[in-house]
Amino acid sequence: MGTCRRCGYMQPVARDGTCRGCLLAVRAGQDEEWMWSEVKRDYLPPGRPRQLTLSLASIVLPDARPLRNHDQPMVVQKIPPWVRELCPRPVRDDPRICPPQIQGQLGLFPTPRRVFQMYGASRIQDRVIPDLPLAIEALKEIAWERGIKAESWSRQTWGFARLALAAREPGERQVRPEVVDQLPTMQPTLAEALKRAGLLAPRRARLALGKELVHGSCEHCLSWANDRVKVCSDCWQWSYLHPRTGECDRCRRVLPLAHGRCRFCTLVIAETEVDVSGVALVGGDQLWFGGDAAPHLRTLGARYPGPRRKGRYESKRRLVRAAQQAARPVSEHLVDPGQLSLFPAPRRAWRRLDETKLPALTVEAEAVMNDFAAYIDQRGWTRAQLGGSSRTLRILVAHLGVDAPIPENEVKAVAALSSNHQGARVVNYLRRRGLLDAGEPVNGQLAAARRTADQLPKPFADVVHAWIDVLTGQGHKPSLPRSPETINRYVRDVATTLRAWHAAGLRDPREITKGHIEDVLEPLRGTAARNMHVGLRSMFRALKRERLIFRDPARTVVLIVARHLPAPLPSDRLRGLLDKVPSVRDKLIVALTAVHALPTGQIRRLRLEDLDRARGRLRVRRPGRLDHTVYLEELTMNLATAWIIERTERWPDCTNPYLIVSRQTAVNDLHPLVSVEVMKTPFKRGGINADKLRQDRIFDEARHTADPVRLMRVFGLSSVTATKYVHAAHPDKRSDPISP
Repeated sequence: MGTCRRCGYMQPVARDGTCRGCLLAVRAGQDEEWMWSEVKRDYLPPGRPRQLTLSLASIVLPDARPLRNHDQPMVVQKIPPWVRELCPRPVRDDPRICPPQIQGQLGLFPTPRRVFQMYGASRIQDRVIPDLPLAIEALKEIAWERGIKAESWSRQTWGFARLALAAREPGERQVRPEVVDQLPTMQPTLAEALKRAGLLAPRRARLALGKELVHGSCEHCLSWANDRVKVCSDCWQWSYLHPRTGECDRCRRVLPLAHGRCRFCTLVIAETEVDVSGVALVGGDQLWFGGDAAPHLRTLGARYPGPRRKGRYESKRRLVRAAQQAARPVSEHLVDPGQLSLFPAPRRAWRRLDETKLPALTVEAEAVMNDFAAYIDQRGWTRAQLGGSSRTLRILVAHLGVDAPIPENEVKAVAALSSNHQGARVVNYLRRRGLLDAGEPVNGQLAAARRTADQLPKPFADVVHAWIDVLTGQGHKPSLPRSPETINRYVRDVATTLRAWHAAGLRDPREITKGHIEDVLEPLRGTAARNMHVGLRSMFRALKRERLIFRDPARTVVLIVARHLPAPLPSDRLRGLLDKVPSVRDKLIVALTAVHALPTGQIRRLRLEDLDRARGRLRVRRPGRLDHTVYLEELTMNLATAWIIERTERWPDCTNPYLIVSRQTAVNDLHPLVSVEVMKTPFKRGGINADKLRQDRIFDEARHTADPVRLMRVFGLSSVTATKYVHAAHPDKRSDPISP
């Protein structure tokens, strides 16, 4: 029930909001204004009259259906057929198709060949064409003789007759035969119908003999097959895949194009690009037979862009490439080991390298490439996986030769060309063969610290470089070097403050006072404040030691930081931790941290010789302190044994002395440590922090014993750290120092 939008009465309404009586009134044609407003989605006020109907058994009322759906305003609704019949049909007479010409006017130029389309007749359906009924009667007679009753045949032939008659020249009543030949199809049938109607003109005399006018060649590729086909099947497929038509860049004909060329020119270029068959002509092009003997060209370029490298054309290219490679000379830049260098040569511009024109290999270089392939097989790798390494070595030995060692920076420069060039394994191989001129090793962390110092203002850049020298043990007085990670962290934390001081007007480190440092530390809290305090204190202590400043302003700065006591982890986070780690190596790392509370930094530095499986012991080396011995239990011992077996199977000739290795460090002859990311990965998969897991293990042991000496023996802790864990686990047993 609802109020009708048209009449305004309370009635059962349809989905468009009108009652049945109003729908019948509109259906009966009594309110066309309302009907057109519904079709155009306009609005008319209610109160319009409605139709009262009688319900009789013998009379069926028409369907009362809504004209539009108001619940879905964005959906395009279909107009009912009875409404569509009332719509005026547009006049179909396209002036671009066979435009009418002025009678009696003579043409200055010959009429060019027309290109009729299948749908052209429907676009001039309303044009008045003289003599069209005569042609239609002749077509009806032909259809009756052939027993054709299909309406599609009649509709198609009538349309082609309309096109042929519309293409007549001014002042001509009959259709020329060449116009009939230009129709898309049904040419013999249309010629017969026009001839019966007296509308077909006789063929005009030609200079050439009639037998020479037989269509036997393709109009596009000019291949001859004597099959009366205007366009061969290959060219038809070409036009289907390349529908864009234009002027060919080579032959200047208007044909379907791909990359600016027609199929004929594409075939000619493909045949003569590598002319090993001698088919190229001087001043002309070689034609070919059609049909089965025609040359075929892969036309997949429209769907899959790019050159096709298959078939006989690629075979011809391979023959030429093989001949060119055999005739290549060796490089003009081979290094002579007996030639002394007057000055260091600049770095080569490998970016300009053309890998398709590499020089030929010498006998010695060819032997090195074969030995590198044997080296790959010996290591258990596949040559497909190390294609980038082989490509890099091939470039180096082709241009530089193997008579003198190859500089390491040249290997890195070639490896940086793209992701398809690798140089790590090339460096290892050349080092084993004695063919590498190794450069000075550069630590990434120290290089990052130096770059940060270079970006600082000039007065502070010099002092930061002096500070880095002290931290690395290169100052005026000998000292123990700090780790590169610590140095980079110190410089990174202090750099922001130094820039702020320079922006505030401080131009010399000697102008910095205690107040400046306290102002920097005041807004900071927690770890950020402690890192800044430690970094500034280390920097000013080093500058005072190097006598670059008169006094140390950070010496008397005290930072009060709340120290958090260790707390245990929830049991649900520890449950099933090893099951979340897939590999044996990662399980061993987690077990050494969760069971024996070893820091990840010590696990990275464990050596293979430190593992005594016969006695179940593991030696932990700690620089500057006594070594710590770990007694392995059954779980950790089994994981260590499984990891040794897996390591031996994967890398049988691995010489890395460290216990934990990765895919990169196992084959590197420099024997580096595994990256920090390798140590973090198993804990990320378990969803837990390594430091918190280690603290939980020590805290759990402290809860079972109140003896700090036991913690010192089991985990190798200092007395201060062991006492802190005991006090955290047993706060009730902590004595008050001022109690009586």
